[in-house]
This record gives sequence, C-alpha cells and structure tokens, in this order.
Amino acid sequence: MRTDVRSNLLKSLSAVFACGLLVFAFQNCGKAGFDSAIDTTENLASVGSDTAAPFAFNATFDQITYNSCFGAGLSTNAAYFTVKAGSYDGGGVNLTSNFITYVNSKLKPQYPSTTVTVEQMKSYVGETVENNSATLQMALRTRGAPQQVRNPTGSNPALNVDYVNLMTDLTDDRIMEPVFRSLGGVVNYFPLAATAAQRVMEAKITYNNDEGVAYSLRNDLSNNGMLALTYTGPTGTSAFAARMPSSTTDTSIAYGRGYTMLFAADIAPLTQAIAQSTTVAPNSRNPNNILVGIQETDLANPAANSGATWSCAQGRRYAIVKAADSATYCPADSIDRMGDANYRRELEIVRRHLPASQWDVSIDRRCVVPKSGTCYNNAAGTAEEAVEYDQRNECYQGLQGLANPAIAKRCAQYISICLRN
Repeated sequence: MRTDVRSNLLKSLSAVFACGLLVFAFQNCGKAGFDSAIDTTENLASVGSDTAAPFAFNATFDQITYNSCFGAGLSTNAAYFTVKAGSYDGGGVNLTSNFITYVNSKLKPQYPSTTVTVEQMKSYVGETVENNSATLQMALRTRGAPQQVRNPTGSNPALNVDYVNLMTDLTDDRIMEPVFRSLGGVVNYFPLAATAAQRVMEAKITYNNDEGVAYSLRNDLSNNGMLALTYTGPTGTSAFAARMPSSTTDTSIAYGRGYTMLFAADIAPLTQAIAQSTTVAPNSRNPNNILVGIQETDLANPAANSGATWSCAQGRRYAIVKAADSATYCPADSIDRMGDANYRRELEIVRRHLPASQWDVSIDRRCVVPKSGTCYNNAAGTAEEAVEYDQRNECYQGLQGLANPAIAKRCAQYISICLRN
C-alpha cells in the first residue's frame, strides 16, 4: 500500500515537472518567434539614409488672383498685392503614389498591423535626403531655369518680398499629420499648425510701387517669367533655392509647379453693364492689365503636359472703383441676394483673397471698392484722379511712350481671378 502511494506521488510530480517544462518551452518559443514581429526598435535612421527614396510631396494651387492696382505706399498696405495664390477646392498637398509604393516595399509592418503604419511613414520621411526640411515656397522664377528668382530690381531676393514660405516644414508633424493620414488624398487645411497663418496654403507677392513696375511685371510674366510653387532646398543651400532631384545636376528642373500667366486688354463685366451690351470691345490703346490665362507645368518634367487646366472666366474680372465713385459704379448688392446659392458661391471665391475687412464687393456689378488706399492718386500722391471705367474709351497711362495728354481720365484697374478646373 505504501509502495502504491509513493508510485502515484512520483507520477504526479513527474507530470507537474513535464508540464512546467512545456510551459517554459512555449514561453521561450514565444520570445524567439512571436515577439520578434513586435520589435519596435527598427533602425529608422539606417532606412532614412536610403538615397533612392523618392520625393514624397505633390502640391498645387487652385486659385490665383492678379491685382493690377499700383501706387505709392500700397506695398505696405495689407489689402493690396500683385499676385495672390492659394488652395481651397481640390488643390493642396498630397503624398505621391511613388513614395507610398516605395515606403510599403521598404518598411516592415509593425505587429499587430499588417500594413506599414502612418507613424512609420512619418518617422521615415523626415530622415530622407530627398524630403528633409522641405517647405513650400512661392516666387516669380525664370521659365526653364527655376533656380532664378525674378524681381523688379535685380537685387538679391528677399524673404517675404521676392519669395514667400508657405506654412512650415512639410516634415513637421503638425503639417504632415493630415497629409499622411489621407494616404494620397489632397489636404489644404492644417488645424494643428502653430499659427493661424500656417493653417492654410496661401501666399502673396507685391510689386506695385508705380505704373512702370506693374507694366514691366506683366510683360515679364508674359514672356520670360512664371509664378512658381517650389520647395526649399536641402540644408546648406540658399534660402530661395528650388529643391531639385538629388540624382541630377540639371538646373532646368525642380520639384514643384510653374504657372505661366497671360495678360490682355480684354472686356470686363462692368464695361458691359455700362454699355448695356455684351458685344463690346476695349479701346486698342488700353493696357493689358487683365489676367486672361494660366498654363500649369510640372517643373520636374516640364516637357510633359501636367494635365491641369485653368479657367480665367470673363465673369471674374472685377473693376476696382474709387470710394467716391461707388454710388454710381459699384453700389452695394441687396442682402436678399444671399438667398441665391450661385451668388454665395461667387462671393466665397472672391472673399478668399479680398476679405470683408479690406474690400467692399459687388457680385452683381463685378466691382470692388478698397476700404483704405487707392489705385488712382496723381503723381504727387495728393489727390485721386478721374477714372475711365468704360473700356470702350481710351484711358490715360502714365508711361513714357504711352502717355496721351489729350486723355483726362486714368485707366481703370482690375482684380482677375483664375481657378483650377
């Protein structure tokens, strides 16, 4: 009997010991296998040193506005600009499909995810040579030579005068968070940005000291220059260098978009309203101060068609009317017009670049009135001159070779709005 008890006890102890060995073996198996898939110590720096990584970002504007107004003191008035551009409907920043494909082939998913996570992608992009510290930048540059910034003086380009940085570094988590979360979708609002000005993709350039500068700028943009949306260069390059593929020394290409602009002396709706006719033409001697067309180019592949088209509709040419002439030429619209969805839509478009704090707007008459400053002062800057709002009549241009002393009224100036289709 005692022998049986001892035998049973030994069998029980053996079973417990065997079970313990089994549990120990399973735990060790787990450490060797399952937990290796949860390793979060992946060396991102070594991945980031991969020079084959493609450029991650694609950005474009969807609204460009030209303001032909000029005059002493306007360059420091916040309401005025020469070119203003932004992204509101369809434009913005997104990840390129090449970058998404490359990252998915390069990184391993972190368990329990079966795909590369957004956090992995964000950690990776800032370490790549091709993408590190890329910030969007707007400037007027030379067609075919995007490294060259154009300005009226020919002096060394100045920040916030000749080139403007939009938002901040695209690899800053506050900016790239919504871009990466969209995984290829376009983003044009960045709620986490440090300041309100960085939450939207928008910038302006102002060259409007006098009529000569305005005239020369239009000629330059029509023949040699372009509005450009590029990216700041790598650390060590100049502040206005346009980032280009690191694999090339070809300075005729860069990452970004170029916008060739065409100007003409074309009819605006206010003249049609004055003439009570849609079949009228401008006087042949009037200035080409209306933006009538934009052609978009992919600066990284300028020979190819970007596939984007722009509309500079006749209905979006707004005459700039003096406050003293507003009762006659630009009376306020009825508040009842806000009940019309098309009216509200047009007002929304205009207000993006002409805020209510700075401009009065009539959608019905297609005209605007500045709340400060003027486009129509005399040469001494002491008084406003009479303005010719009817484009059928010749107007006075204060330019050498174009001035006609027999003409008493100044040429009207215009806000031209173009949208990306």
